[in-house]
Amino acid sequence: MSDSKQAYHATGSLYGSFAYASVILSCFAGYFLTRNFYYSEWMVLVSFGLCSLYTAIGILGGGLVDCGGARRAAYFVIQCAVLTAILWLSPIRGFFAIIVLPLVSQAIFDLGRRGALLVVVYLYALVVSLWAIPHGFDAGVEAFLNFASAFAFTSIFTLITRRALDARRREEKLRRELEVANEQLRAHARQAEELATTRERNRVAREIHDGVGHYLTVVKTQLDAAAALIPTQPERGREAVIKAAKLTGEALEDVRRSVGALRTDVTRPPLPDALRELTAHGEPVPTLAIEGAPRPLAPGVEHALYRAAQEGLTNIRKHARASQALLRLDFRTPSRIVLELSDNGVGAPTATGSGFGLRGLRERIEIIGGTVDAANRLEGGFALRVEVPA
Repeated sequence: MSDSKQAYHATGSLYGSFAYASVILSCFAGYFLTRNFYYSEWMVLVSFGLCSLYTAIGILGGGLVDCGGARRAAYFVIQCAVLTAILWLSPIRGFFAIIVLPLVSQAIFDLGRRGALLVVVYLYALVVSLWAIPHGFDAGVEAFLNFASAFAFTSIFTLITRRALDARRREEKLRRELEVANEQLRAHARQAEELATTRERNRVAREIHDGVGHYLTVVKTQLDAAAALIPTQPERGREAVIKAAKLTGEALEDVRRSVGALRTDVTRPPLPDALRELTAHGEPVPTLAIEGAPRPLAPGVEHALYRAAQEGLTNIRKHARASQALLRLDFRTPSRIVLELSDNGVGAPTATGSGFGLRGLRERIEIIGGTVDAANRLEGGFALRVEVPA
C-alpha cells in the first residue's frame, strides 16, 4: 500500500466512520421528506439491513483494503453489489443516491487510477440508471447533470485531502529524518570530542616521555655518577653536577619548544644542529652522520624526527649497555627523509621494541604519514629506522 493510503487509514477510521454514518443518516432522512415510494413500506426494513451491512463493511473492512490484491478487489466488488441492492430495493430509490459517495471517496484513496475510475463510473452509471430506467431518457440526462456536481465535489475534495495527507506524511518523514540526522551529528560530535581529547592526551604523554623523560634519564645518570665520584674524585663529581644542571636547563627549554611545537612562527634551530646538540650529552656519545644536502622541513616533521632521535638515544643509554652508537640523517631522497639510529649493545628482549616510548613514537610518525622499523641487528645491538615524507 502506498504511503498516502497508509496515511488515509491511519486517520481514516474516525473520518470514514463519520462519513458513512452521516451520509446514511442523511439518506434515511429522505423517508420523512418524500412519499414517492416504489414498493411497500416493508422494504424500509430491508434497506436498513443492507445499509447496516454496507456501513459495517466500510468501517470494519479496512483490513481487506490493506491486504491489497484480490482481497481489496473483493472488498469493492462486495460494496458495489450491496449498494446496487440498496438503491434498487429502497422504496425511495434515486433519493437515496448520495449513499454511494463514501465508497467513491474510498476508491480514489485506495485504488489506482484505473480501479478508481472503474468504481466511480459504475456508481455514477448506477445512480443515473435509477432515474433513466423508470422515467426515460430525459430524466436520465437530468440525473446525469444533477449528480455530476456531487461526484465532482467528492472526487476533488478526496484528491485535495489525499494531497494534504501526503504533504503531512512527507513533513513527518522529513522531521523524523532530521531528528535522526541531528542525533547522529550529536553522536559524531561527541565521538570527535572524545577522539580529540584522546589524541591530545596521547600527544602530551608523548611529549612528556620523549622530552622531559629523556632529559631526566640523562640528569639521573649524571647525578648518580656525581654521587659515586664525590668521595674519591670531587672535581669529576662537581663536573657531573654542573652537567646535570645544564641538562636541567635544556629540559626547560625543551618544554618551551614542545608547547610551541604547533606554532609556525616559533624559531627553531635546523634539525642537523638540534641533533648535534642532542648527541653531545650522555654516554655513549653517538657518531652523527648527515648525508645529502640539508633542506628546510615542515615544523611538524622536524619536531617528529627530533623526538625520534631523542627516544632512540634515551633507550640506548637506559637499556642497551652499548659502547658505540651511530645516528644517521639522510636527505638524499627528494621526497623522503630517513633517520637511522643503531648501537652495538645487548638489543631488545623481543625482535621489536614494544614499550610506551616506541609505541608513542610510532603514533607520532604515523600521524605525518611516516613509518617506523625497530629490530635487533644480526651483528648485535638494536636498530631504529624512521622514514617520513618531506
